[in-house]
Amino acid sequence: MMRHGLLIVALATLPWPALAQNEPFRVVNGTSLPATALHVVRSGQDGWGANLLTRGSLAPGAVLSMRPPESAGCTFDIRLLLEGGREAIRRDADVCQERSIVVSAAPVPAVAAPAPRPPGGDAIAPARPDGARD
Repeated sequence: MMRHGLLIVALATLPWPALAQNEPFRVVNGTSLPATALHVVRSGQDGWGANLLTRGSLAPGAVLSMRPPESAGCTFDIRLLLEGGREAIRRDADVCQERSIVVSAAPVPAVAAPAPRPPGGDAIAPARPDGARD
């Protein structure tokens, strides 16, 4: 009984991230497209490393559970490569605080940028119904 009490006291003195670093977390495909590749690296690391989707694609809304190594820390950059070549990236995801990490695609602008005008201000004017010219 004394051993259990010492274990509880020892665990209580550890900082929260130290306890949470090796706990599993979930990556959720929050896009509308299947993901063909998943990359998870410590935040700030160069490169994306190996594809972690070893059993096929990750459907929209699907979840993949992962367990980081004990020494990996809490903060990760997560990348989904989507069908069609787009990517969805979530940077600095704290898996110790947030156990379900939703990775969504960046929003696409609703309005396209206007086409550039020809040099000199010459623009094609719409035709007048009577065929007259200005």
